[in-house]
Amino acid sequence: MSKRQLGPVLGATLLTRDIVQVIEAYCHTLGFKLVTQDKVSRELAEHWQAPGLLGNSLAILASSDGKGWLRVVEDKHAMPAKPLRNHGWMSLETNVANVDKLRKKFTSNAFTIIGEPAYLQVSDAIKAMQVIGPAGEVSYLTQINKEVPPFELPMTDFETAGLFIPVLSTPSRADSLAFYQALNNADQGLCFETKITVLNKTWQKPIDHQYAVATLQLDGKCLFEIDEVTQANAIETNPDSLPSGIAMITCVTSAIDKVADEFNGEIKQLDNGYYRPFTRIMMLKGPAGELIELVSE
Repeated sequence: MSKRQLGPVLGATLLTRDIVQVIEAYCHTLGFKLVTQDKVSRELAEHWQAPGLLGNSLAILASSDGKGWLRVVEDKHAMPAKPLRNHGWMSLETNVANVDKLRKKFTSNAFTIIGEPAYLQVSDAIKAMQVIGPAGEVSYLTQINKEVPPFELPMTDFETAGLFIPVLSTPSRADSLAFYQALNNADQGLCFETKITVLNKTWQKPIDHQYAVATLQLDGKCLFEIDEVTQANAIETNPDSLPSGIAMITCVTSAIDKVADEFNGEIKQLDNGYYRPFTRIMMLKGPAGELIELVSE
């Protein structure tokens, strides 16, 4: 039995100026469906320490496998997101059945393609494309054809499926990895150097420039990826709100009381459809300023 305390990743929350645009883009191009359309409750606003979001529009979208993992919150006063240029949650890697077939659906300007379908440097069993979405979020749409040891990765027959690798941009791989290893309390992370083409293009680096990267295996065939991007700017949080773009990641933990004690976190009881069947929720801030929400029964 696994001793890991984290996993699977439950989902991600996007903060956007235009929630309708995000809903339409994901439903039209990626086969998502609108599960819930609601308002930010007082309990949620207090939990996020974001009083400016009280009463704002909120939506939950499900990928074509039926999992409602993408939560979208509207803040009409939010700063525009700066894809790949700030520390914090930098991109979302999601599972797809056939990336080449999906590529043919990108016929509108709702998503900007920043990387055409290609096999990744780490494995010829992984093929992905990269896009910037309407909230300024970067997504890797990833097809996995077979097992890729030592990683535990998901495969799907659905057009689109769940989030399995949130990618963090940090000024210090060592500090961020130490934080998440302590949260996970199990496997040591895997550290290596690799080129990241979309970052090299963004920062006008040589195409073969290498970055210090780490991966940390979680339960549920999920990973955290940690990319050291020293030239990126500090994370920006909107006043009384959340960061623009990928605002937070939500992850299941099997040891919420232990984590609360060790990290001085506050556990709240919250009966909310996005979290069910989980009702105990805690928010932590990581070394790069990123928000991670932990949930437990």
